[in-house]
Amino acid sequence: MANFATHLNVAAFVSGSVAVLFHYNGLCSKEEAFLCFFAGSIGGILPDIDHDKSTPVRIMEFFFSNLTAFLVISKYIGKFPVLNLVLIWLLSYLATSVLFVFFKKITKHRGMIHSVPAALLAWFLTSILSYYYFNFDIEKSYLVGFFVFLGYITHLVLDEIFSVDLLGNRIKKSFGSALKICSKNSKINLFFYSALILSFLFLPHKKEFFGIIKGIAKCLI
Repeated sequence: MANFATHLNVAAFVSGSVAVLFHYNGLCSKEEAFLCFFAGSIGGILPDIDHDKSTPVRIMEFFFSNLTAFLVISKYIGKFPVLNLVLIWLLSYLATSVLFVFFKKITKHRGMIHSVPAALLAWFLTSILSYYYFNFDIEKSYLVGFFVFLGYITHLVLDEIFSVDLLGNRIKKSFGSALKICSKNSKINLFFYSALILSFLFLPHKKEFFGIIKGIAKCLI
């Protein structure tokens, strides 16, 4: 499979290229293009949150814990004293770290986290969070969500590409384990598809969602 650096670099390249294309076609502003580039880069390493212990994964956990703490505290800057903000940061960081430990115990690498439904779920949840928590406008919320999805899919495609040993003319056992739509466990499938349907129902202004998809398709085709 592709390593951490490859996933991050390729996701950054793909999301950066598409963000420039979207800006050129008037689908987003320059500032939004930078945000989309960042979102796509993050999406490119998201699938490996279920990975076993390794130095890149520990770095990723540290990064996401700090990112979560920053996103939480950004809502309260100017509303609370500095000491309160520091406390909120620490609590958010610790809560995310504990969540990582729990999450890794109930998941396995190359499970349903590495799947197309998981990528769609990342899009929907990002858009919901962007709209309701960060008060982004609806188009910006869906664009940011799309770039997380784009980075996520890029990661899955890379894993499948690296599952093909072209020099040895063989297919590795890991082929088909990343870019999939379901697992062999019916309970996990039920959980993921229920979460996907539920998150879709919570999407704000669904007409705008399909409008964004149409605009994205015009830019990419």
